[in-house]
Amino acid sequence: MDGAIILAGGQGERFKKKKQFELIDGKEMWRFVYDKAVQVISKEMTRVVGIDIPGGDTRSLSVYNGLMELSENCKRVIIIEAARPLVTVEQIKKSIERSEKSVTYALPLVNTVIGRDGTYYNRNEFYDLLTPQSFDFQLLREAYKTGKYKDTTDETVVMFREYGIKPYFLLEGENLLKVTYKRDMGIIQNLLRNGE
Repeated sequence: MDGAIILAGGQGERFKKKKQFELIDGKEMWRFVYDKAVQVISKEMTRVVGIDIPGGDTRSLSVYNGLMELSENCKRVIIIEAARPLVTVEQIKKSIERSEKSVTYALPLVNTVIGRDGTYYNRNEFYDLLTPQSFDFQLLREAYKTGKYKDTTDETVVMFREYGIKPYFLLEGENLLKVTYKRDMGIIQNLLRNGE
């Protein structure tokens, strides 16, 4: 039995309001993602943080809330951000069906990478990590229960820090754009109109 956590509890500070409730094709953004997720994961094993259950003060605490609400019989869990509405049913299925303990979509970097101290880095040595991401449910849940992970950028970090498990990379995901600013909604709508 697999589970899904959809993160829809953010305050939308950069968007200037709660973006999860913005309409896409007549549906709120979170629902747009939910309707795809439940084609792969049962409704009984899908939790929408911020809708079904309260969100936390950070992304990590929202994930924790979702993990605690899923059945302990769960084998794998997929974490999907409501702010990535172009995710496909096929991508959800591809991620959750992997057997690796930590799985993420990733793309090679295309821009020059420079540190804040002025150091230049070889972009060919880096990936841009995207969601959805899927995990061994029990391992991720136990890591979060330690209380050490209250503000991480994603769950591959948790799995690596707690167990030394590196993620398996699904090298695709050009469609997995994240709505961060209001201007992003126009990009999403244009891509949908063009069937992308």
